[in-house]
Amino acid sequence: MKICYLNITKHIPARDSSYLKGLRENGVEIIDIRDHTPGLKKFSNIYKQHKRVAKDYDLLWVGYSAHILVPFARLITRKPVVFNSLLSFYEGKIVSRKQGAWYSPMGIYCWLVDFLAFNSATLNLIENQATIDYISKKFLVPKRKMLLTHTGVNEDDFFYDPSIPKLPQFTVLFRGALLPDCGIEYFVEAAKILSNENIKFRLLGDGLLAPKVESALKTFDSKNFEWIKERLDIADLRKKMQETHLQIGWLSDELRSLLSVEHKTFESLIMKIPFLHGRTPGIMELLKENETGFYCNLTDARDLADKILELKNNPVLLGQVAENGYELFNRKLRSNILAKVVLDHLKNNKIIA
Repeated sequence: MKICYLNITKHIPARDSSYLKGLRENGVEIIDIRDHTPGLKKFSNIYKQHKRVAKDYDLLWVGYSAHILVPFARLITRKPVVFNSLLSFYEGKIVSRKQGAWYSPMGIYCWLVDFLAFNSATLNLIENQATIDYISKKFLVPKRKMLLTHTGVNEDDFFYDPSIPKLPQFTVLFRGALLPDCGIEYFVEAAKILSNENIKFRLLGDGLLAPKVESALKTFDSKNFEWIKERLDIADLRKKMQETHLQIGWLSDELRSLLSVEHKTFESLIMKIPFLHGRTPGIMELLKENETGFYCNLTDARDLADKILELKNNPVLLGQVAENGYELFNRKLRSNILAKVVLDHLKNNKIIA
C-alpha cells in the first residue's frame, strides 16, 4: 500500500511523524510532498509534484495543521483523503491566539476553513470525544467522518533512558509554547507559593505570555525557578525532561485547553515522567486519576501547589503512576499501534481495500 503525504510545512510536524513512522512499520510506503513557499505558489508547486505521482498511491494523507490544504487535496484527487487534524484551525487562531472575534472577518474565515477542511476529508483524525462533539456541532461535520485516535510520539526522538538520573532536588517541569491556553501563570504562582519548600521549578519554553512570566517572577525571590527559553537539541531536551520528577500540563479553562491532549502528554508517558494536569474533559478521557496521571483544579495555583507538595512527599505513588503510564503507552499509544487503528478503520469501513 502507498500513501501520499501532503503538508505546507518545512519539516514534518511531531504530530505527523509518529503516524508516518507507524505506517511504515505496518508496511505502508510513503510518498512525501511538502512545500512551504509563501502565498499561493505552494499550491501550484504541490499540484505539479502530485500530478507526477497521482496514479501511484492508494490514499492521500493531509498532515497536521494543513487545514487550508484539505479542500485543495479533495480537488486534485478522487482517492480517499485522511486529514490528521486533531483540532480546529478556528481554535488555534481565534480561541487560543485571540486574532479576532467570532464575527470578525478573521473569525468567519477560520470557521469557513474548518468547515471546508473537515467536510472535504473522507476521514478526520481527532484526539478525543469532547473535540469530536465540538467539531461536529461547530462546523456541521457528520461524526462518521471523524475517528478518535491519539498521536503518540516518534519513539526515535522520545524514549525512556535509564542512564539519566533524577535531579537531587525535587523538580517540577513545564514545557511548551507559552500561549493563553497553557495556564503558565498558575505554574509561576505555584512556584511563588512553594518558594520556601525544597522544590525546584523548571520552565522550558517561550512565547506570547513570556512578558507575563517575567513580570510574575519579579514578585518573589524566584531562586527556585529555572527558565530555559532557547530551543534545545533533542538529546539535551530529553535529558532536561527526564531528570525532573513531575511534569505539569495545561491549567487554564480556555476552550482549547478543555479539548486538547498536549503532545507532551505522550512524551511524559513514554519517558516515565508522572504527569499532572488540570481537570479537563479532553485529557481525562485518556488518563485515570492516581493510576496513569494526576489532576488539579483548573485556574487554581493553590490547589496545584498543594498537589505538587503532596506528590513530592509520596514518591511511591509517583513511581507507580509513572510505570502505569509507561505501560499504557506501550499497550495503546505506540506508533505502529496507532497507525494500525487508522488502517483497520479504513479497511473495515471499505474506504480502502
